[in-house]
Amino acid sequence: MSALRVLDGKAFMDRDFEAVRLPTRSQMYSGCRSFIHPDPEVQAFRNTAPVRARGDYQLHASCLQRENIPDVSFEHFIAHDLRESLHWYGRPEPKDAPKQFHFREWHQTLAHMPAAEQAASYVKSLPYYRAPVEVLWDFSNFGDLRWDRQERSVQLPGRPAPRTGSTDTLAVDTSMLIPAIYADVEPDVMQQDIEAIREDQLDRLNHLPRMRRGSLLRHAMAEAIDKELEPLSALCRKHGTFGEAILPGAFNPITGFFIRAYDGNFQEAFIETETHFYSISLATS
Repeated sequence: MSALRVLDGKAFMDRDFEAVRLPTRSQMYSGCRSFIHPDPEVQAFRNTAPVRARGDYQLHASCLQRENIPDVSFEHFIAHDLRESLHWYGRPEPKDAPKQFHFREWHQTLAHMPAAEQAASYVKSLPYYRAPVEVLWDFSNFGDLRWDRQERSVQLPGRPAPRTGSTDTLAVDTSMLIPAIYADVEPDVMQQDIEAIREDQLDRLNHLPRMRRGSLLRHAMAEAIDKELEPLSALCRKHGTFGEAILPGAFNPITGFFIRAYDGNFQEAFIETETHFYSISLATS
């Protein structure tokens, strides 16, 4: 296993970089209303069981196989993305753009990016594998599945559920309860683990008090849980784990790491492993 290399913004100051055209990346996008993934089975599952990040959000993850870009270093990969975000702000690169670029006008921006020590500390804090998939899970709570009884109830034709202006709704005895059932699915979950997750959620459902008239019936909620866990089980059977279905090389150890930002509203990291380069970001309102 290679030693961990951590970088910060100072690694890109006072350096010239050659402009390169990188191949098309494998990309994933998730927002409040849609989920896009190169694997249609993953996309279908997460559109049925949405990612529940905080508030309005935009989650991006992309990766490139290093064997397809043998002459591109990790620093060059990061510099390419920084150039696009700092110079072009998402606009297409002009055809007459210079072949070399320098971050002279961005010295202050680079100098105030999180220090290399923070990047090293972050990687050490990852719980098990110190792998790219754990960064995705940490940024976005990607493993959270939620079955919200009230949310589903208001979708029933002609049967509006009582609303309270919060995530609570009234039980038959007028006591308050939270009608959402949560499962925290780890990236290394395998097919044989799905049944235990299912039984745990059905047990929680059985312990909820009866809802008031107009709410989703208990057996219908149980069917919804089954329906959403079935494609997750199929993904784990096909790929080995949930994490490997989501991200190529998901569990390969991190060998290089750079944090561009890590605050309450924006988090972005660049990751190197023996086989891939990654960028993962989450922006929230």
